[in-house]
Amino acid sequence: MRRLLILLALALLCLPAQGEVPLTGTFTATKACPALQSMRRGTNPGDVRTEPGTGYELLAGNTARPTHFWIVIPGVDPERRWVEIGCGTRSETFGRWPTPIARQPRPAPRQYVLAVNWQPAFCETAPRKSECRNQRAGDVSARAFSLHGLWPQPIGNTYCEVSDADRWAAEDGRWRDLPRLDLARDTARDLERVMPGTRSGLDRYEWIKHGTCYGTDADAYYRDALALMEDLNASGVAALFANSAGGELSAHQIRSAFDRSFGPGAGERVEIGCEADGRRTIITELTIALAGDMAQPADLTSWLKAAQPGQRGCRGGIVDPVGLQ
Repeated sequence: MRRLLILLALALLCLPAQGEVPLTGTFTATKACPALQSMRRGTNPGDVRTEPGTGYELLAGNTARPTHFWIVIPGVDPERRWVEIGCGTRSETFGRWPTPIARQPRPAPRQYVLAVNWQPAFCETAPRKSECRNQRAGDVSARAFSLHGLWPQPIGNTYCEVSDADRWAAEDGRWRDLPRLDLARDTARDLERVMPGTRSGLDRYEWIKHGTCYGTDADAYYRDALALMEDLNASGVAALFANSAGGELSAHQIRSAFDRSFGPGAGERVEIGCEADGRRTIITELTIALAGDMAQPADLTSWLKAAQPGQRGCRGGIVDPVGLQ
């Protein structure tokens, strides 16, 4: 009995002071339900879900007549999560020490692709785009990579809980008809700088198609993408492209620059995209394989290291300077 009282006292000390009702026992999941860090915000770092048939330590209910239980999901960050009571069953201990619950293995990091353009080359292929009509040599996009998108994998993981009307508008190219994004002022400002395609509604399209499957709101999705782009454009890879404008780079040179900037093997996660432009072959895009945990800050070095190696892509090509060639 003394041991049980000590356990209950410790549980009370660990509870946040928000009016939760302490509980003991085990919550056994019967459904795969979202496990939320915050009920009010609906946040779920790592897109964690309960596993049917698995028992979890029960800490509290959100009220005396709870709609949600506070449980412990070992191996995730944070471990304490809220789940709807209808997602499982509760068994109480009634004075006995709870049966130890097996710790679950830490989920594998989620896979992503960061797609970046070399904007002068993109504008060779789409000169009528709004963002390409007045590109100048002094623009940021003329000497650094531009954000195309951050794509949760696998490749078909798109249009999550999107209305038919928005999906049709996205696929039909009517990007300016898509809903405006609810972004913080600084996020919107930085996005316009690193994603010239916002002038054509690319930001809305990328959110509807890919961002809705990321597991956060639009602001958090783009803040992660911006953090990754900041790492990339501060690296020797961006400097290599800027200093090579008008000349050629091989896939080997590009991948080696990634290795020098982000650690051995980083280049194996990079695929080089090229297109024909008359008699020239120009480098238009890099697609970078990443793997990471949304509960942690987006970091290009660690996310590259956690990803699987991929295809090389084209052999290399010209780093296009600003203006139609």
